[in-house]
Amino acid sequence: MFVAIARFPEVPAEREAEFRAWFAWSNDLLRDIDGLQGRRLLCAPDGSYTALIEHNSAETFAAMHATEVATQVHALLAELLINEPDATRYEVVADLANSGSCCGGRGGHGGQRRHDLALVGVGADAQVAGGCCRGA
Repeated sequence: MFVAIARFPEVPAEREAEFRAWFAWSNDLLRDIDGLQGRRLLCAPDGSYTALIEHNSAETFAAMHATEVATQVHALLAELLINEPDATRYEVVADLANSGSCCGGRGGHGGQRRHDLALVGVGADAQVAGGCCRGA
């Protein structure tokens, strides 16, 4: 898996709604791009925006940027913001979803990481007891 984290320049307050609408619109356009796994807009407490983009590989990420759809997306963004986002690219080297944990990290607990484990015993004799949270 490949991840890109794009930090957007400051979004003027009067353009914030338009910026968020652009992101939703661009997600709709890019939804069927080969290799795109996810695209999320994050907002920090200071009001700054970051996008988290997940792809199958660096190659599918690069191929996406060569499409006409991506050109449209970036052209409209250029009308909203003065500067381009600053992106950092990563290859995923470890992933909780593939860690072999009992629920596979896939949120099989109503979105919570709950493993139904209990501490049995006292002090040095204490042990964790419980089974797979899906099969228990």
